[in-house]
This record gives sequence, C-alpha cells and structure tokens, in this order.
Amino acid sequence: MNDEGAPLRRETFKKLHRRHNLWRWTFSSCLAAVFVFFVCFVCFQWVKMGNDSMAPTLHRGDLVLVDRVYKYCYEIERTDMVAYRRSGTGELLIKRVVATAGETVSGKNGAIWIDEKYRLNEEEYGARCMDDFDPVTVPEGCVFVLSDDRQYGEDSREADIGCVPVSDIVGVMHIRILPSLRFYR
Repeated sequence: MNDEGAPLRRETFKKLHRRHNLWRWTFSSCLAAVFVFFVCFVCFQWVKMGNDSMAPTLHRGDLVLVDRVYKYCYEIERTDMVAYRRSGTGELLIKRVVATAGETVSGKNGAIWIDEKYRLNEEEYGARCMDDFDPVTVPEGCVFVLSDDRQYGEDSREADIGCVPVSDIVGVMHIRILPSLRFYR
C-alpha cells in the first residue's frame, strides 16, 4: 500500500494547521484586549489627585484607581476612601468615610466621636488635628466623609457638601498607582 498522495496531504494539513493557529491567536488577542479595556475603563476610573486634602495618605499628583463596581457588591464602610462628585460643581473628590447611615458623628477635642461613645481610631492613616464640630446624624442612603488632613476642609463638615448620598459616590479607592504602587483595604 504505497500512497503517493501522502506528502501532498501532509502539506495541506500543515497549511490548514498554521491558518487555524493564526485565527486562534488573533481571536485570543482580541478577547484579551476587550477584557483589559473593560477592566481598565469600565470597572475602574483613573483619578489624579488635585490637592493634598488626603495627606499623608495621598498627595497632589498621585495617580489612583477608583473601583466603580465595589459599591454595587459591598456596603461602603467606615475608613473606606471614596470618590464622589461634588454637587453643583461636579468636581471629583476623594475622602474617607467616617460614619454611615444612622450614626451620629461629632468632633470634640481633636477627636472624632461616633454616637457620642465610640472614639474613632485614626492613627493608622495619620489624620491631623481639627476643629470641633456639632453632632450630625447621617441620614439613610448617605455617608459622612472627612479629609485625612482635617484642616483642609472640603468635606462633610461644610454646609454645601454635607452628608454625601451613596448614589453620588463613583467608587472606592483601593489602589495607588503612582508615585509607587500601594494597595489599601
């Protein structure tokens, strides 16, 4: 059984195999590009810090990733750093959540008090001193946010900002990209 057509069939098979590998590689590359685009531009938002209000945690010029999906999967908790749009101006701000719905927050003697009995431990993110402020009860569907640099302002202590509705929150900041990579809870 001498088959003289075998070399021809082998060549045809090799060409088909190369063409199949090219299509598989192209499809895989396109799929990977779509996935990277989805993750980088739909699930996350790149934000460049415009001020030092979150010092010493974040500084002017730091590039951070804001997770847009987090607020739909988990509840926003105390100490989360959230990005939200300031009503009126639409400016994107990043601040730290210190109280959630139903809690009463106040500032006394340079400390943050929750429900007049729990003193917030702020040593892990180095919050600086601040002025006292009257008790504020956080309404349902809102959070109370403060800058890490308490003297900076532009947070829930200001009447024009007040408690931030969760619907205004763009996402939660977990990753600082520049100047050096750092992950936050």
